[in-house]
Amino acid sequence: MRSRLLSKPSDSSPLENIVQLCSAVLVIFEHSFHIFDKRRFLADQLAPCFHVALKKYMASQHAAAVRESVSAAVQAYEEAVATAAHAYEEAVKAFVYTYQGKSPAWMAKLLFRRLRRKAREAFECSQQRETEFLCSQAKAELIKTTLEIALNNRLPRP
Repeated sequence: MRSRLLSKPSDSSPLENIVQLCSAVLVIFEHSFHIFDKRRFLADQLAPCFHVALKKYMASQHAAAVRESVSAAVQAYEEAVATAAHAYEEAVKAFVYTYQGKSPAWMAKLLFRRLRRKAREAFECSQQRETEFLCSQAKAELIKTTLEIALNNRLPRP
């Protein structure tokens, strides 16, 4: 089933494949429920509802729309995470290089080395928390966007 839903070349990331598969399965399961609900009182249950819903989904324009929309959403998420990680690295690098070479050699060996290390650790911790916050915001946005994609591309009820 996965190969039928993800008929695109495998150059996409694992996260993109998972999100596309989840979105497609959500649409297909919803439609198979409606087919089951319609057929439950009928005697002719020739094909399982899931297979009927899968065939309808694959034949519809919704499959391509979900694939393209999810691809764009995952790409935006990955860019946001990469930007946050890059900003963290740059901030830590700038903080570390700011204090190197500014004080005389004898001061670096005294108490200030310990204070400087504590200040650097506190700064790195705050930057890491900010990065984690930005990544969690990006993840929440990805989940919200994926849900909207799935809901906007539902198959018509039978």
